[in-house]
Amino acid sequence: MRVRAEGAESSEHLHGFRIADFKSTGMIRRCTDKDIKKWNAETREERLHALESQLVTDLLRAVALFKHPVMTTALIAGDMVLLDIMHRQGLLQKLPVVFIDTLHLFPETDSFLQTVEKHYNFQTARYTAVDCSCKEDWNKVYASDLYLTNPGEYDDIAKVEPLLRALQDTKSDAWINGRRRDHGFDRANLPVYEKGSPVKVNPLAYWTFEDCWDYIRIHNVPYHPLHDQSFPSVGDVHSTRPVYDKKKWWEYGGERSGRFQGLNNDDGSPKTECGIYTFSENSLEIAATDDS
Repeated sequence: MRVRAEGAESSEHLHGFRIADFKSTGMIRRCTDKDIKKWNAETREERLHALESQLVTDLLRAVALFKHPVMTTALIAGDMVLLDIMHRQGLLQKLPVVFIDTLHLFPETDSFLQTVEKHYNFQTARYTAVDCSCKEDWNKVYASDLYLTNPGEYDDIAKVEPLLRALQDTKSDAWINGRRRDHGFDRANLPVYEKGSPVKVNPLAYWTFEDCWDYIRIHNVPYHPLHDQSFPSVGDVHSTRPVYDKKKWWEYGGERSGRFQGLNNDDGSPKTECGIYTFSENSLEIAATDDS
């Protein structure tokens, strides 16, 4: 005799449904293409509902439990999901949203940032390289082709240092970002909460690129205009390429298949990360003292 664990749901009443609910229209004698399409659509809708619910929980938890949470955004698809849900939950006014401007971004990114700020009625905290507020400043202070001659140094100056400064300025103890497991092998085992200083909160870790776009379409979320020009992801002008084969977008790691083109790491391996998420914790010392 099988004993069901206390509190466990029976197979007759699972997750709020009963077998009778699915039998109400009669047993399927012959499965059609229309049936398959309908069931897959229902499954995707149910999956997205579950993902949204967990995402809201993780964002509320991060804002409630940490004293100085901060979010970074690059305005790509996943980031827009985060911004939209944070807006719906009234969280955008409760924490800083940092935008790292490398001064090498597409003009469309600058204009879209203004669109997003107006749409959600908030203001990002924009950070750039030290002593630079525009590309002309960069060309005067640093070499205009630094991204070619020394990609590692370029990343440190244009991306990593501004990020570290932002985290220090905000005394961040929790850093909310849009990384996901399906971005590629470097992020394949990404947890939602990642130990460090600050703690990295990856609330989209278990989402897929397709999930993000399902959410964007259902909720009519604004998205970067370059997505309509075959860019699955958008970064710097010099290292971002369109991916015209849309099927590749939905493959594992496909979202970032047009990023870091023509760039290699110091060891000669193809570049897959810009350094923002892989800097040494020794580079960052944020005071954890209670300043209340």
